[in-house]
Amino acid sequence: MSLSMEGFEGETSETSRKSAFGRDSRLRNYRQMSDMRRLGIKSASRHCVLVVLQPPPDGMSRAAFLISRKYSLHAVERNRARRLFREAYRQLIDELPKAWILFIPRQRMKGIKLTELLPEIRQLAQSALGE
Repeated sequence: MSLSMEGFEGETSETSRKSAFGRDSRLRNYRQMSDMRRLGIKSASRHCVLVVLQPPPDGMSRAAFLISRKYSLHAVERNRARRLFREAYRQLIDELPKAWILFIPRQRMKGIKLTELLPEIRQLAQSALGE
């Protein structure tokens, strides 16, 4: 049995993943991170901290997830925090204007679910962007 993709105009999940988290969509080098720390607006909540820089210096939306061993010595917990942030960013990317966003977890985030984190990140982004 062969499936034909002829006439299919929708975006595949692989294509959308690349556009949200491709190499060009990430903050990757020291200069970008130092610009974020120096010029970005910090917004903190119970579970995380967002640093937002708008308008972005290069005109592109970019994101970074800063999860250090200070958050947890266990890689499994750091990876879970990274996955939660990545999924929250993926769901909110269309609602946000172009900006550089740095996500930093707090200790209390360890047991949280995405459904609890998503509205919190949305509110933090809106307050940092002045909406």
